[in-house]
Amino acid sequence: MTEDEALFAHASDLKMQCEDEATVQSTAFLDPRQRTLLLPLEKSRSEFVRTFYYGGYDGAERLCAVFVPRFFEQDNAQDFFRSFPEYCPFSLLRLEKDRFTELSHRDYLGALMALGLRRETLGDIITDNGGCFLFCLSTVKRFILENLKSAGRASITVKEAGMDAFLQKSERTQDVFFSVASLRLDAVCGCAFSLSRSKAAQFIESGLVFVNGVQVTKSDKKLSAGDKIVLRKKGKVVLLEVKGESKKGRTHITVRKYL
Repeated sequence: MTEDEALFAHASDLKMQCEDEATVQSTAFLDPRQRTLLLPLEKSRSEFVRTFYYGGYDGAERLCAVFVPRFFEQDNAQDFFRSFPEYCPFSLLRLEKDRFTELSHRDYLGALMALGLRRETLGDIITDNGGCFLFCLSTVKRFILENLKSAGRASITVKEAGMDAFLQKSERTQDVFFSVASLRLDAVCGCAFSLSRSKAAQFIESGLVFVNGVQVTKSDKKLSAGDKIVLRKKGKVVLLEVKGESKKGRTHITVRKYL
């Protein structure tokens, strides 16, 4: 059995357990490609189970699949976990560094992986000038609190954080205006990620591009306002607005880039 097959089988078992035992069940953190693998499971609707994907905040890239009995009235993840925080499978930690060293997302992730943690136990890492916020499975929270002392050349202090603290230091974004030949995925990706259209098409056809969490391999997919685009190892953007066409037939758009 391949890793992908094992993931699908595990998620299927959790969904069945939720239905049979009327208990909330959840996976570890999933990346966009892994969530695409679970689409058939999500589409096989159950009158007894709802499936939520949640990573702690709107726009999170790494999400847990959470299977919830339908007798809970909440029909979206944020309302459910706001009402029943005890069922949330992950915690939020604040990693604070010394003020003399610059660290990147890669530095924090490398330090965590060096402790022997598996990637699926770690959610999004959101960096800022003072350190980063880390979403992690609650099962590894205590281990990180007790063992993470440094990242790169910086000393690190780790403590539990509340969502209010995180929301006050939300991700840095920049809204950029573009004029594109069309709303095709390759055209928007090319502008948003500073690529040629042909290079964007290569990334798409290689399976590196995800739209709203689903892997897309067709360059001619048409986009619309609100679509979130992730290009692995390049970043993520949201197509905020489509503002109509110029006299030359090009389409004006606004894209929010996550820095």
